[in-house]
Amino acid sequence: MRLAACLVAIAAVVLGLASPAQADITVGVFAPSAPFPTTVARVEFASKLAEQVGAAAGTKATGRNYARASDFAAAVKKGEVTVALVDATYLASQSGYTVIGASVRGGDTSQGWQLVAKGVSKVNDLRGKKILVPSVGGKETDFVLNVLLGGVEKGYFSAIESASDTASALASLNQGKTDAVVCPTGVDLPSGVSKVIGLPSLATPVLVTYSALPAAQKSAITSAVGGFKGDATLGSFRASDSDGVKAITKRFGVPVKRGPFVVPSVRLLVGDLVEDRKLSIERTPVTTFAEAP
Repeated sequence: MRLAACLVAIAAVVLGLASPAQADITVGVFAPSAPFPTTVARVEFASKLAEQVGAAAGTKATGRNYARASDFAAAVKKGEVTVALVDATYLASQSGYTVIGASVRGGDTSQGWQLVAKGVSKVNDLRGKKILVPSVGGKETDFVLNVLLGGVEKGYFSAIESASDTASALASLNQGKTDAVVCPTGVDLPSGVSKVIGLPSLATPVLVTYSALPAAQKSAITSAVGGFKGDATLGSFRASDSDGVKAITKRFGVPVKRGPFVVPSVRLLVGDLVEDRKLSIERTPVTTFAEAP
């Protein structure tokens, strides 16, 4: 009897291991470009997003805001983050994720960018100056020179450095710690700061899942993101794929500049074609067409 009881206990343990309860998940937020007014607003957004993701996945979810790219990358590598809102500009040089939604800002899933400064009206006035841009995970120089400015030579600016987010970059500009800032449009600029030049529109931050997330949970979360109600910075999500991120990836490389093609004007005259040529049509005897007797 004791042996039978032991076998039953072992079977119960094995079955419990075979069908574990849904594990808790972490919903990360690493979106330096998203112009949240404060860090508190970012944390609140992360918590709200985690609440809805957890409800859809049928488990407890905790929201966490990441201020540095290195911290976020380490958490992803360890498998600690299974769902995240991430800047498309950062993801353009990453892998191992699946885009399931695009954030909506100002009614659109893309946002314009701009170069802003104090007392500057032309880009040439910023030659040799310091530029700040919301963190792109170490790719700030290529992002500014190639993605946004279309292939400006390295060295045009004295330095292109990262800021923890858009708000801190603008604060540094206001305090005179940098000469200019590259940031999304539609943000409140400090007094005396104005747009120097408009830059291309790029994808807004996107919602992604990582491979550690079970397929059933991933499907449930994907279906639920359309009903998310955010805040004034990021209002909602729309179903999306990685096309917006791929478009940025293609622009990270230095554009190949080619010289203009010269196409000669070709004008052919019939006289030029037949000059010095003897043209004749061989005649066929009429008898060839006569019926044989």
